[in-house]
Amino acid sequence: MGKFRLKVIFFTIVSIVLILSGCSAGKKAGTVGADGKKVVIRMANLVSDNNFLHTGYKKFKEVAEKESNGQIEVQIYNNGTLTPSEDMEYEMLQTGVLDVVTNAGFVVASNAHAPSYSIFDVPFLFSNEEEMYKLTDGEYGEILKKDLEEKSNAYFLGTFSIGSFAIANNKHEVREPSDLKGLKIRSTTTPLQAGTIAAMGANPTPISYGEIFTSLQQGTIDGVQTTTPLIHADRFYEVADNLTLTRHFPLPHILMVNKDFYDGLTDELKRVVDKAANEQIKYARELAVKAEKKAIEGMEKKGVKVVELTPEELELFKKSVQPAIDKNIDRVGKENYETALKLLGKTE
Repeated sequence: MGKFRLKVIFFTIVSIVLILSGCSAGKKAGTVGADGKKVVIRMANLVSDNNFLHTGYKKFKEVAEKESNGQIEVQIYNNGTLTPSEDMEYEMLQTGVLDVVTNAGFVVASNAHAPSYSIFDVPFLFSNEEEMYKLTDGEYGEILKKDLEEKSNAYFLGTFSIGSFAIANNKHEVREPSDLKGLKIRSTTTPLQAGTIAAMGANPTPISYGEIFTSLQQGTIDGVQTTTPLIHADRFYEVADNLTLTRHFPLPHILMVNKDFYDGLTDELKRVVDKAANEQIKYARELAVKAEKKAIEGMEKKGVKVVELTPEELELFKKSVQPAIDKNIDRVGKENYETALKLLGKTE
């Protein structure tokens, strides 16, 4: 029996066990926790103990358990011990195997068929994370909440960035789009992400995340587009020592809670979950800024050639990706895109 099939069977068995142990199963809405009994919140992620994303999860646990005087117990399954992918995390949230998770914006867009979440894949829409938060914490955040609530079994709790995209490659320095011509750059299959790297001149190559390092070693790909902290943490720089800080996308994580679980809680415990979520988001945003700075400094010390684009060079990249935006904007929704531009004070 293949390893993949064994993993699927294992995760299925674990899921069934967790579903059957769900604290809100069969309970009347608004009553879970009223008897003073322990309430378990199950979270999961794919990262290691020392990853800043996991550190943010621990902040949620700390606040939820403290504010509930120990009535809430938060169990965190990290390092992919419960689920091997964000897509499966999302499905486990929908079915109630997990109660609270964070997923990348494009994962939510794809699985929930919620176009408003594809706004984060419009290249160069945001000059920095603060602009993204201006959008998600304001009027556009209400669109995100409504879209998720109508199309899934989850509520939107907020967003935080886990870094901005850069391009690492093992061929040569990249300072303008023409430098990418002919390079095989790993990308997700998300139309806007793949379309963006193609518009820049590279050949988008879909390879699973776990195969990136080996593929760079073997020459299957020449580079990768992902966040600077991930390039550093997963040591892609060891096999791709040219790093260009294009910052063409942020990578937001969407914090969500299962509807049935949340609706089942007493009002007091709902407030605890809300406070824990807000504290996690605030803390995670601070961690991301530090992680990005640490990643760049760390790679420079290792001899990586880090390119900070001049305004003129950056403008060349911005102009190059317009065809990708024009071709794929329907995936975001023209109205969503125009709303975002208006709220950010920008024009097409």
